[in-house]
Amino acid sequence: MDYNQDKIDETVLATLLLTLHDENRAWKGHDFEVLDRLYEKGYIYNPKGKAKSVAFTHYI
Repeated sequence: MDYNQDKIDETVLATLLLTLHDENRAWKGHDFEVLDRLYEKGYIYNPKGKAKSVAFTHYI
């Protein structure tokens, strides 16, 4: 089954916004392939690391 990855990325980005804390951080309990794509698109900083949250690249 083919999935529209852009739609999935938009949905994950929206759910990241729902868990926003400390002004620009969100819990990264999502699929790492999606987080990597969001990083490649410039929405979040590199999701790899020990932190349990990711930072958005722009203040929201």
